[in-house]
Amino acid sequence: MKKYYGLLPAAGLATRMRPFRYPKELLPVHYQFVDESEYVRPKLLIEHSLEALSLAGVNDLYIVVPEWKPEIMRYLEDGEQFGHNISYLYNSKALGLADALLSGHPWLHDKITCFAMPDTVFSPSTAFQDIIKKLETKNADLVLGVFPTDEAQHFAPVEFDEDGKVLNIWEKPSSPKFNNAWGIAVWNEKFWDYFESRSKTLEPGISITDTFNNAAKDGLNVFCVYFTDGWYKDIGRINNISFK
Repeated sequence: MKKYYGLLPAAGLATRMRPFRYPKELLPVHYQFVDESEYVRPKLLIEHSLEALSLAGVNDLYIVVPEWKPEIMRYLEDGEQFGHNISYLYNSKALGLADALLSGHPWLHDKITCFAMPDTVFSPSTAFQDIIKKLETKNADLVLGVFPTDEAQHFAPVEFDEDGKVLNIWEKPSSPKFNNAWGIAVWNEKFWDYFESRSKTLEPGISITDTFNNAAKDGLNVFCVYFTDGWYKDIGRINNISFK
């Protein structure tokens, strides 16, 4: 049985939420009862991704953190309380998502990696199970989880054929052709090699969306799973925050 590893980058500056400086990954998104008792506890944003990975049997995780987010390590500790084995990777450069993900290359380059943003929520919670299955059945190098959205201009919509083969991906297009967005991903060793080799020839700030798109253009097997009845929200965007 193949083993999968999780990678969650939490090394951003969250400039869109300034002057708020607490890690948005630890925002309490709702409350839940504790062991069927009358007591409740806040469920923090990052726990959504942790649970989705757990449902897919992904329990060994790497979280990318800078020195200004020690609260994440203090809260999650080694992950045992959440059913995970968590290791932390240091990155304080804040050069973008792709650079943060590349922090995992020395440890994960020969492993199958599941990626989620720890400041997002998505449905269905079983999405990782579906994209892992696609990776296996299609012998794919990279599989994206794609969700419907009415705000594709703020994300990265994906064009794909009836088999789920990725044809094009756009980074925050002003006039999107499709009302969807990729939100999670799983990839193998071949994509890691491609990702790392391209990072050496491009300027800092390389877009992970462009890397995904170029991988499809350059002959890697890139597929997606479209969750017709699903949804995806970036909590860092004010339109996805509820006011009461």
